[in-house]
Amino acid sequence: MYFWGRDAAHPDGNLFQRYGFQRRPSNGLQGTSCYSLPWQGGRIELHGSHAGWFGENEGFLFVRPLLRCVHWLGGDPPVPGEWPQHRFCAGSPPALFPLARHFLAWWLEHETFVREIAGQRFRIACHRQYRKLPRTKTWLAPDAASEWIQGFIEAPETLPRARRFSTSNNTTPA
Repeated sequence: MYFWGRDAAHPDGNLFQRYGFQRRPSNGLQGTSCYSLPWQGGRIELHGSHAGWFGENEGFLFVRPLLRCVHWLGGDPPVPGEWPQHRFCAGSPPALFPLARHFLAWWLEHETFVREIAGQRFRIACHRQYRKLPRTKTWLAPDAASEWIQGFIEAPETLPRARRFSTSNNTTPA
Protein backbone atom coordinates (compact mmCIF):
# COMPACT_ATOMS: atom_id res chain seq x y z
CA MET A 1 0.00 0.00 0.00
CA TYR A 2 2.98 2.26 0.51
CA PHE A 3 3.74 2.02 -3.21
CA TRP A 4 0.18 3.00 -4.11
CA GLY A 5 0.53 6.08 -1.91
CA ARG A 6 3.60 7.00 -3.96
CA ASP A 7 1.53 6.49 -7.14
CA ALA A 8 -1.12 8.91 -5.89
CA ALA A 9 1.57 11.50 -5.15
CA HIS A 10 3.58 11.02 -8.37
CA PRO A 11 5.33 14.25 -9.46
CA ASP A 12 3.66 14.15 -12.90
CA GLY A 13 0.19 13.68 -11.43
CA ASN A 14 -1.88 11.06 -9.66
CA LEU A 15 -1.32 7.76 -11.48
CA PHE A 16 -4.63 6.33 -10.27
CA GLN A 17 -6.59 9.16 -11.84
CA ARG A 18 -4.54 8.84 -15.03
CA TYR A 19 -5.52 5.15 -15.09
CA GLY A 20 -9.23 6.02 -14.75
CA PHE A 21 -9.93 5.79 -11.02
CA GLN A 22 -12.48 8.19 -9.59
CA ARG A 23 -11.24 9.99 -6.49
CA ARG A 24 -13.59 11.00 -3.70
CA PRO A 25 -13.16 12.19 -0.12
CA SER A 26 -13.32 9.48 2.50
CA ASN A 27 -16.70 9.20 4.20
CA GLY A 28 -14.94 7.70 7.22
CA LEU A 29 -11.41 8.70 8.09
CA GLN A 30 -11.00 12.44 7.61
CA GLY A 31 -8.35 14.03 5.42
CA THR A 32 -7.95 11.00 3.16
CA SER A 33 -9.26 9.95 -0.22
CA CYS A 34 -10.78 6.82 -1.69
CA TYR A 35 -10.34 5.62 -5.26
CA SER A 36 -12.81 3.54 -7.23
CA LEU A 37 -12.54 1.79 -10.61
CA PRO A 38 -15.00 -0.53 -12.38
CA TRP A 39 -13.22 -3.87 -12.78
CA GLN A 40 -14.25 -7.35 -13.90
CA GLY A 41 -17.94 -7.13 -13.04
CA GLY A 42 -17.35 -5.25 -9.79
CA ARG A 43 -15.01 -2.51 -8.71
CA ILE A 44 -11.64 -1.95 -7.16
CA GLU A 45 -11.68 0.26 -4.07
CA LEU A 46 -8.48 1.70 -2.61
CA HIS A 47 -7.98 3.58 0.62
CA GLY A 48 -5.01 3.88 2.92
CA SER A 49 -6.72 1.63 5.47
CA HIS A 50 -8.05 -1.01 3.10
CA ALA A 51 -8.12 -2.20 -0.49
CA GLY A 52 -10.21 -4.71 -2.34
CA TRP A 53 -12.54 -5.84 -5.09
CA PHE A 54 -16.30 -5.71 -4.59
CA GLY A 55 -18.84 -7.54 -6.69
CA GLU A 56 -22.60 -7.21 -6.49
CA ASN A 57 -23.04 -9.31 -3.34
CA GLU A 58 -19.59 -9.98 -1.93
CA GLY A 59 -15.97 -9.03 -2.19
CA PHE A 60 -12.36 -9.47 -1.23
CA LEU A 61 -10.87 -7.02 1.24
CA PHE A 62 -7.46 -6.45 2.78
CA VAL A 63 -7.81 -4.46 6.00
CA ARG A 64 -4.45 -2.94 6.85
CA PRO A 65 -5.07 -2.21 10.57
CA LEU A 66 -6.30 -5.80 11.05
CA LEU A 67 -3.50 -7.24 8.86
CA ARG A 68 -6.05 -9.58 7.31
CA CYS A 69 -7.64 -10.49 4.02
CA VAL A 70 -11.34 -11.19 4.48
CA HIS A 71 -14.44 -12.20 2.59
CA TRP A 72 -16.56 -9.02 2.57
CA LEU A 73 -20.26 -9.77 2.84
CA GLY A 74 -22.15 -7.37 0.63
CA GLY A 75 -21.37 -5.39 -2.48
CA ASP A 76 -20.87 -2.01 -0.87
CA PRO A 77 -17.31 -1.36 0.28
CA PRO A 78 -16.67 -0.53 3.92
CA VAL A 79 -16.51 2.98 5.28
CA PRO A 80 -12.80 3.64 5.90
CA GLY A 81 -12.05 2.97 9.56
CA GLU A 82 -15.24 0.93 10.07
CA TRP A 83 -15.25 -2.82 9.58
CA PRO A 84 -18.30 -4.22 11.39
CA GLN A 85 -17.69 -7.88 12.19
CA HIS A 86 -21.06 -8.93 10.79
CA ARG A 87 -19.95 -7.67 7.34
CA PHE A 88 -16.91 -9.94 6.95
CA CYS A 89 -15.63 -13.41 7.69
CA ALA A 90 -12.24 -15.01 7.43
CA GLY A 91 -13.59 -17.42 4.84
CA SER A 92 -11.83 -20.50 3.64
CA PRO A 93 -9.04 -20.05 1.10
CA PRO A 94 -11.04 -21.88 -1.60
CA ALA A 95 -13.97 -19.47 -1.09
CA LEU A 96 -11.83 -16.32 -0.83
CA PHE A 97 -9.43 -17.03 -3.68
CA PRO A 98 -11.84 -16.49 -6.62
CA LEU A 99 -12.66 -13.05 -5.21
CA ALA A 100 -9.01 -12.24 -4.56
CA ARG A 101 -8.10 -13.08 -8.15
CA HIS A 102 -10.00 -10.03 -9.40
CA PHE A 103 -7.97 -7.79 -7.13
CA LEU A 104 -4.67 -9.50 -7.93
CA ALA A 105 -5.30 -9.23 -11.68
CA TRP A 106 -5.88 -5.50 -11.27
CA TRP A 107 -2.70 -5.22 -9.16
CA LEU A 108 -0.59 -6.78 -11.91
CA GLU A 109 -2.15 -4.58 -14.58
CA HIS A 110 -1.57 -1.52 -12.41
CA GLU A 111 2.13 -2.38 -12.01
CA THR A 112 2.43 -2.69 -15.80
CA PHE A 113 0.74 0.70 -16.20
CA VAL A 114 3.07 2.31 -13.65
CA ARG A 115 6.10 0.84 -15.41
CA GLU A 116 4.87 2.19 -18.78
CA ILE A 117 3.97 5.67 -17.49
CA ALA A 118 6.57 6.31 -14.80
CA GLY A 119 9.32 3.90 -15.79
CA GLN A 120 10.91 1.03 -13.90
CA ARG A 121 13.19 3.41 -12.00
CA PHE A 122 10.20 5.01 -10.29
CA ARG A 123 9.08 1.73 -8.69
CA ILE A 124 12.65 0.82 -7.78
CA ALA A 125 13.01 4.22 -6.06
CA CYS A 126 9.72 3.57 -4.20
CA HIS A 127 11.06 0.21 -3.04
CA ARG A 128 14.32 1.79 -1.89
CA GLN A 129 12.41 4.47 0.08
CA TYR A 130 10.12 1.86 1.61
CA ARG A 131 13.07 -0.20 2.86
CA LYS A 132 14.45 2.85 4.69
CA LEU A 133 11.27 3.37 6.72
CA PRO A 134 11.31 2.24 10.33
CA ARG A 135 9.28 -0.86 11.20
CA THR A 136 8.56 -1.91 7.65
CA LYS A 137 8.15 -5.52 6.65
CA THR A 138 10.50 -6.83 4.00
CA TRP A 139 8.89 -7.00 0.59
CA LEU A 140 10.09 -8.23 -2.75
CA ALA A 141 11.77 -5.98 -5.30
CA PRO A 142 9.30 -4.72 -7.95
CA ASP A 143 9.91 -7.32 -10.68
CA ALA A 144 10.01 -10.19 -8.19
CA ALA A 145 6.80 -8.94 -6.55
CA SER A 146 4.96 -8.98 -9.88
CA GLU A 147 6.29 -12.45 -10.62
CA TRP A 148 5.18 -13.66 -7.17
CA ILE A 149 1.67 -12.23 -7.63
CA GLN A 150 1.38 -13.88 -11.04
CA GLY A 151 2.50 -17.16 -9.50
CA PHE A 152 -0.08 -16.75 -6.75
CA ILE A 153 -2.87 -16.24 -9.30
CA GLU A 154 -1.79 -19.29 -11.31
CA ALA A 155 -0.86 -21.82 -8.60
CA PRO A 156 -1.17 -20.59 -5.02
CA GLU A 157 -0.84 -24.09 -3.59
CA THR A 158 2.71 -24.51 -4.95
CA LEU A 159 4.02 -20.98 -4.48
CA PRO A 160 6.43 -20.38 -1.61
CA ARG A 161 5.67 -17.56 0.79
CA ALA A 162 6.95 -14.20 -0.45
CA ARG A 163 9.83 -14.12 2.04
CA ARG A 164 11.12 -17.43 0.64
CA PHE A 165 10.46 -16.60 -2.99
CA SER A 166 13.21 -16.15 -5.53
CA THR A 167 12.65 -15.37 -9.18
CA SER A 168 13.59 -17.62 -12.02
CA ASN A 169 16.84 -15.64 -12.24
CA ASN A 170 17.70 -16.85 -8.72
CA THR A 171 17.68 -13.38 -7.22
CA THR A 172 16.98 -13.26 -3.53
CA PRO A 173 14.14 -11.41 -1.83
CA ALA A 174 14.81 -7.89 -0.64
